[in-house]
Amino acid sequence: MRHQLQEKQIKLENYQTVYLEGGVTHLETILFLHGWTIATAPYQETLYLLSQHYYVIAPELPGFGKTTFPTSVPDYNGYVECIISFLTALKLKKVHVVGHSGGGAVGVVLAATFPTVVKSLVLIDSTGIPLGFLPKVALRRLIDFPAQIGRFKFKPTVLFMKALISNWIFKTRNMFQASWIALNKDLRPLLPQVQCPTLVVWGDRDLFVSVKCAYEFSQGIPHSQLIMLKDEYHEWIFYHEEKCVNIITNFVSKVEL
Repeated sequence: MRHQLQEKQIKLENYQTVYLEGGVTHLETILFLHGWTIATAPYQETLYLLSQHYYVIAPELPGFGKTTFPTSVPDYNGYVECIISFLTALKLKKVHVVGHSGGGAVGVVLAATFPTVVKSLVLIDSTGIPLGFLPKVALRRLIDFPAQIGRFKFKPTVLFMKALISNWIFKTRNMFQASWIALNKDLRPLLPQVQCPTLVVWGDRDLFVSVKCAYEFSQGIPHSQLIMLKDEYHEWIFYHEEKCVNIITNFVSKVEL
């Protein structure tokens, strides 16, 4: 795997984080937001491929990975405030946002509340619509992840598990808070405020975040597009990197016309 990305540290007003950077700065900027409970590491091949077309930045969200944050983040707006602080520090005024799972939910709030910052939005199997009661969600997760075993690639799977375990051990409070947000917070009232071009991409076998959510996002966000991927699960982005990048580049290139 080719990971010609740089890991950089940045100290912001309320926290310190690291981010992966690739590509050259004169290209269009992709802000990639990783899924909750993990970090940027499992996405490295996807980010590398994206960096062949764009300037890519992928910060670790506060409370996950290598970030330092004094308390757990209370809600989606808390994450967005941190992202705005991050973009301001890097002097980035407009970005194309790509978010997977929990990162997609943060992207929705960012686009709705800071419309001048987000040029386009790609939601990949995103949270943001309440997942339901914890026992049922946990059961769906226990079924969904093993169902992908035949598709696993060794490196991203190891990085996924490493990040997951590390977060639960060292950032337990934030993990519980992030889980509560995903289970209960509802972004549907905000969806009409997302005015940028938006693409919703979903695996039709995603058991963790129901396919029903894909249709609710696409119907709630004005003029959004929906791509449903046949026979794909929640983590398909880790195992079909070229497919993911082709979808993103095709969409962003049309936005830039």
